Amino acid sequence: MSRTYSIFQKPWLTLTISLIALFYSHTSLAHVRWFIADGTNPDITLPYDTISLAIAIGTLTLFMFATAISYIPILPNKFKAGLTQPIVSAYPWMWYTLILVINCYLAVNLLLGEFLAPNLYLSPQVAIFGVLIQTAAIVLMAISVSLTGAAIVITSLGLFLFFPFFIALDYVFEFLFVGLALIFIGPSLNNNDSKFCLSLRQHKAAWRKIAVHLVRIGLGLQLLELGIHNKLMLPGMALAFIDQNDYYNFFPLLNLVQISNLHFVFFVGISEIILGLLLITNLANRIIYGLLLTIFIITFVLSGLEELVGHMPIFTILVILFFETKTPILTKKPLLRSIEAKKT
Repeated sequence: MSRTYSIFQKPWLTLTISLIALFYSHTSLAHVRWFIADGTNPDITLPYDTISLAIAIGTLTLFMFATAISYIPILPNKFKAGLTQPIVSAYPWMWYTLILVINCYLAVNLLLGEFLAPNLYLSPQVAIFGVLIQTAAIVLMAISVSLTGAAIVITSLGLFLFFPFFIALDYVFEFLFVGLALIFIGPSLNNNDSKFCLSLRQHKAAWRKIAVHLVRIGLGLQLLELGIHNKLMLPGMALAFIDQNDYYNFFPLLNLVQISNLHFVFFVGISEIILGLLLITNLANRIIYGLLLTIFIITFVLSGLEELVGHMPIFTILVILFFETKTPILTKKPLLRSIEAKKT
């Protein structure tokens, strides 16, 4: 114990660990309703004191760092290209993985009696429609990915009909933008969708680029909404979760015992907002995607299978974004180029 305590007395080590831990585990609280009953501790308010101010300023440094990395002209072009250029082949194998994950996700929902998310349960009167919708999505995926995406878009908007507004709001961006992305990635994955894309005189590679931007913006909006709504506006449930799992609040390990669990909830909310804004604005993207992937892996270990199932699509989207931050426009095939040359 004394050896561990002496390690944290070294200022440089404490600073290093603090920077690494700055955004540690915030994503585990993203959908806190999966673990804590809605309406828990409704009267809890966040502390707006000097500690909260220091947390806010410290968290904002990530945004400033990402902006500097993206725009400072003195940085090598190769370094900047490493943050944005795709590092995979033109074959969209990762998107096929997303399709597989979505099908598995829907199948697990059917087995558990859930609708789209672990804490969404339809009333008995309309439960059959939830079963039919999710079953149809699995079957329809083999016929048309784009059509399945359109169905997910309609279903995500329909959440407001079956659930209270603020509960539906916690999920609408995630599912809405995944559905929109499936519409545009469909021609790259499915022959029927490819023919439809050609009939519109569109290029499937251009649509693929749109799909990448859609999942990035959707994930950013989702984090932004959850940070504001579930942490800053309604901190009670998040506080209850931290009180039950106080190992998430790592600050006491850094000898910062003055940062309470409620301060940690504030830190989580600000972190989600900053990361959401970074995703939306596309700053230092590969660094942010790598950071989020690391956080998700850690929280899968800490939070267990329920979080793994609920976040499978988001984890796959992060993998897609990490490898495909700037989607390549596929070059024309040699035969097509020769035909066009003859025409000219």
